[in-house]
Amino acid sequence: MTSTSERAPSHRKLAQAGTISLRFGLLALVAIGIAGAAFELAFERHWESMTQMIPWAALVLLTVALAMLAFGGSARTVTVVRVMALVVLLTAAYGVFVHISVNYGAGGSDTEWSTLSPLTQWWYAATKTVGFAPPLAPGMLAQSALMLLLASLTTKRREPAELEN
Repeated sequence: MTSTSERAPSHRKLAQAGTISLRFGLLALVAIGIAGAAFELAFERHWESMTQMIPWAALVLLTVALAMLAFGGSARTVTVVRVMALVVLLTAAYGVFVHISVNYGAGGSDTEWSTLSPLTQWWYAATKTVGFAPPLAPGMLAQSALMLLLASLTTKRREPAELEN
């Protein structure tokens, strides 16, 4: 019969392997999200003004943060990565706001716009019933930043003491 103390290292190894797999999966999803957002921005030719360059800067920041987290492991690196991810989250929130505002402004060209309640007008702007700016597109940046934050909560590799057990 196996005692609890003999089984404990085995459970720790499995848990550590699961954490490493989770970290790898999250980092892969962040990379896929970055690539997807970059392709979407390129297909939309999203570079015609300084405001349209903001998500490109956020993608560069997210890419640097991803590389730092994937290849660095110090506590300071993790802190910097988390700050960078939070900056991208704020940028994404700003993007949602700008897209909804642009759509709201486009509603003024509709002859019935002034007859709608303000709540309905904002709802139409948020759901892209009026306007052309997709309010959820900046959500790709937010999702990737959140996954990067989650990946920063996992460990990079096994500790040598745990490998011996």
